[in-house]
Amino acid sequence: MKKIVLIDDHPIVRRTIANVLRADPELELVGECGDGEDGLQMVLNRKPDLVLLDLDLPRLDGMSMIRRIRAENVQTYILVLSAKPEHVMATFARNAGANGYVGKGREISELITALKTVLFGYDCFPAESMLSETESSMSALSAREVEILQFMAQGISNRDIASRLCLSDKTISTYKMRIQEKLGLSSLPAIMEFASIHRLID
Repeated sequence: MKKIVLIDDHPIVRRTIANVLRADPELELVGECGDGEDGLQMVLNRKPDLVLLDLDLPRLDGMSMIRRIRAENVQTYILVLSAKPEHVMATFARNAGANGYVGKGREISELITALKTVLFGYDCFPAESMLSETESSMSALSAREVEILQFMAQGISNRDIASRLCLSDKTISTYKMRIQEKLGLSSLPAIMEFASIHRLID
């Protein structure tokens, strides 16, 4: 029986997935929580066979959590379950050390298939997550920069972005400068067009 830890800050999502996992005789849910710091300690203490986690988590985001788990050399598979765009964030998750990525828009059966594929030792990422040559500029951005780029493209103010990410206005301004320098974009319309082309916004 494979041990699973589930980390997602949405109670309804967590409850739904937990019920599915508990109904599978091959899987044992040994812990669940909605907080990144608590989730990390749970993984380090219980050493599950697989961690199923979201990227948007309070106190410690999912991408940072993946890196921390790998830095601690915990021998566990990591499967990301996120509402963020698969074609972009799956690449960053893989580079951070994840073994698979499933979008929250997928059917629950696809999630379980991905979970068991990863448990068998195979990576499981959506095919469209491979960055093409035309998207190579995206690879220069960090996961946090992509997140801020999405907010910028929606016209959200520095103050609101800072509030959502629990960062300072000054930090957001610094991120914006880096993003514009890396992408060679100097205006908001250009940023919005770039984000639309790369399907970062609806």
